Amino acid sequence: MSTEPRIFMIAGEPSADRHAAMLGEALLRERSLRLCGVGQALMRGAGFDLLLDSSGWSGIGVVDSLERLPHLIGRMRALTAHLLAEPPDLLVPVDFGAFNVRLLRRIRARLACPVLYYFPPRSWSREANYESLAELVDRVATPFSWSEDRLRAAGIQGTWVGHPVIDRILPLDAQELALLRAKLGAVPGRMLVGLLPGSRAMEIRCSGREMLAAARIIADERDDVDFLLSVAPSVPEEALREQVARHRLQERVSLTHGLSTIVQASDLAIVTSGTATLEAAAAGCPMLIIYRGTRLMVLEKWLRRFAQPFIGMPNILANREVVPELIHLEAEATALAERALGLLADQKKMRGMREDLLELRGRLGAPGVSDRVARLCLDALST
Repeated sequence: MSTEPRIFMIAGEPSADRHAAMLGEALLRERSLRLCGVGQALMRGAGFDLLLDSSGWSGIGVVDSLERLPHLIGRMRALTAHLLAEPPDLLVPVDFGAFNVRLLRRIRARLACPVLYYFPPRSWSREANYESLAELVDRVATPFSWSEDRLRAAGIQGTWVGHPVIDRILPLDAQELALLRAKLGAVPGRMLVGLLPGSRAMEIRCSGREMLAAARIIADERDDVDFLLSVAPSVPEEALREQVARHRLQERVSLTHGLSTIVQASDLAIVTSGTATLEAAAAGCPMLIIYRGTRLMVLEKWLRRFAQPFIGMPNILANREVVPELIHLEAEATALAERALGLLADQKKMRGMREDLLELRGRLGAPGVSDRVARLCLDALST
């Protein structure tokens, strides 16, 4: 029987899957371990033995999330039984607070192992209250500096480690940019606009359609602009090709795998609100942030604005509008194209936005984030 320590991570969203995979790789660089958990393709590729695949677990807004509730209740029961019957040497929940916090409430009193929470709930919020989390965790690794202060105020051993996006995505200099664009087959002298509609079916329906309609308007207005359309692992490529053809954009749109490639190569990105906005910020890529959804989803987003004036992570982190945010009708194709064309024609404004984003990148911590979290995990194993 193996005597290697067993670390169990729980990631219920694509972004958390990436963070956990990077952490797993960092841990294996340090020592021999057994990595297990709940996650998706990236964790599996990093060497995790997955008990459950969490693809499709996360929703957008209350209504979309409630539709997944019956499925998640069953998965939580199975996960509870497994962790109590076979407790790991360390449990590491990663983000996904709506699920992970409820799971910890079920099992913490009976769980015979330490818990290190990576990316605590609402870590981006300067007003987050962590008092209820104190009895559920032993340590917390958080991506934002102010979150460490909030955690310690609640009596939690919180550590600011930085955000792993800075290790994955770097801004490029002129020579590196030219090489990347050549690799993508971009025509020299033409501008590139990245289209990042998201990874969920709801986002593709609501945002992707308007982005491509806006791209058609931009293409008609300017013949020196081409587009890179993000293809997420969870999205059928053929469905995106059909949408591109419907808008007669086959000659102007390249379907591109790898969000980091798009935000590094593009002059401007149109990005659905979410983690991708922070990735574009890390690359210093000027952007328009959009949010579209059902009427109930949009109403929910507007109501949240009373408590939090911004929806995009760059603006939330800066606590001011660094990049424009367009919600619902503001993100309709004609209005979206107008805003994009205005930015493409104003290079001074684009340079200013890039400078602001690079300054914001500097607030996300020093490189080596996953290595720092790995050391926290190994320290927790030894105590």
